[in-house]
Amino acid sequence: MQLISTSPSLLFASLLLLCSSSVHAGDCQKTTDIERERCTIADTGLRMNDLQAVGSHNSYKLAIPAPELARIRAYNERSAITLDYSHLPLKEQLNLGMRQIELDVVYDPEGGRFADPLLPREAAGEPGAQAYDAAQMQKPGFKVLHSQDIDVRSNCMTWILCLSEIRSWSQANPEHVPILIMLNAKEGGSAYPGVEPALDFNEAAYSALDAETLSVFSWHEIITPDLVRGDHPTLREAVLANNWPSLDDARGKVFFALDERPEKVRTYARDKASLQGLPMFVNSIDSSADHAAYFTINDPEGAFERIQATVTQGFIVRTRADANTIEARQDSTERREAAFASGAHYISTDYYVPRLEFSSYQVQLPSDSAARCNPVRCAP
Repeated sequence: MQLISTSPSLLFASLLLLCSSSVHAGDCQKTTDIERERCTIADTGLRMNDLQAVGSHNSYKLAIPAPELARIRAYNERSAITLDYSHLPLKEQLNLGMRQIELDVVYDPEGGRFADPLLPREAAGEPGAQAYDAAQMQKPGFKVLHSQDIDVRSNCMTWILCLSEIRSWSQANPEHVPILIMLNAKEGGSAYPGVEPALDFNEAAYSALDAETLSVFSWHEIITPDLVRGDHPTLREAVLANNWPSLDDARGKVFFALDERPEKVRTYARDKASLQGLPMFVNSIDSSADHAAYFTINDPEGAFERIQATVTQGFIVRTRADANTIEARQDSTERREAAFASGAHYISTDYYVPRLEFSSYQVQLPSDSAARCNPVRCAP
C-alpha cells in the first residue's frame, strides 16, 4: 500500500471523495442510523482496522457550574478556558455516531473518597451553584471524573454506570461497528490547593478494574488482545499479519485501550508481554513491544507521517481533532483536516455538536454513517 505523504490540507477534500466513493453501496437506502451504518460500509474484505470513525474526548464530562469555574479562573485563567466544555449523555453521543468513548477513572476501593468535592462545597449557596449528588460516590469502586475536587461532574459517575450505558445501547443496536472505550487511570494530586490526591493504580487496582469491566461486558462482547493474537507468538506479530477481526465479526462489540505512560502500562500488563488473558489493549510508544496494537498519537499535524505509517502497518490509532477549546474558539480546521487525512482510526473531539457561541466548528464524517473506509488503508 502506498503511503500518502502530501500536505494534509491538500489531501482532505480528495480523501473524502476517495473514501466515500469506495464504501457507499450504490442506491442502498435505509431508514435508521444503524441500517445506514451497515449499508454505507461494504463488509467484503474489510477488517476492523480498515475503518475511520469519530469519537469524543472525556466523554463523561459535564459543564462546570459558573461559581466553580470562577474559582478556577481566579486561580488560573488558562485552566478555566481549557475546562470550559461538556458532553451529552453517552447514549446520545452513540446515537449521533460517536464510536470512541473516553473515560477517566479514579480508584476508590472503600468508597466515599471523592464524595465531598472541594469546589461544589465552597460554591454551595452562591448564584448559579448546583447541588452535588454524592450517592454514587459513596459506594466502593471506580469513579469517573476529570479532576478530583475541581472538575467532578460526570454524566455517569462510576465505571460500572458508564459501561452499563454503553452496553445497553450496544445490545439495542447490534450491527454497530466496534466501539473503542479508552481510559486514563488518574493518580496523584493537583496544583490547585486543597485537592484530595487520587490513589495510585497498582496491580491490585488494575485487577479490580478488569473485574468491574467483566461484570458488565462478557468476554464474547469484547474484542480482546487474545482474540487478535490468535495463534501468533505475540500480539504485535498478529497485528502485522493483519489478524484484527473482520468487520462483520467485530460488529456489535467493544474494545478497551488503557491510554497511559509506559510504567503504568507495565503495571497493568502484570508480566504478560502480549496481554494474555487480559481484557484491555494498552497504549504503545513504538511498534517494537510485544503488546503493540493500539497507539494514542494526539498531534495529527506534527505527527502526520508517523500516524500514516503506523496505520499502514496495521496498528489502530486514535488522534484528536481539537484540544483545550482552541479550535472551536478560533474556528480553526487545520488540525481537524490533518486528523482525518492522517488515517487515524478514531478522531476525538469535543465538538461533534458545534458550540455556536464560539463558532460553527464541528467534527463529523462527510456522510450520514458512523464510520467510513479508512482513507489510508483503502487508498489504491
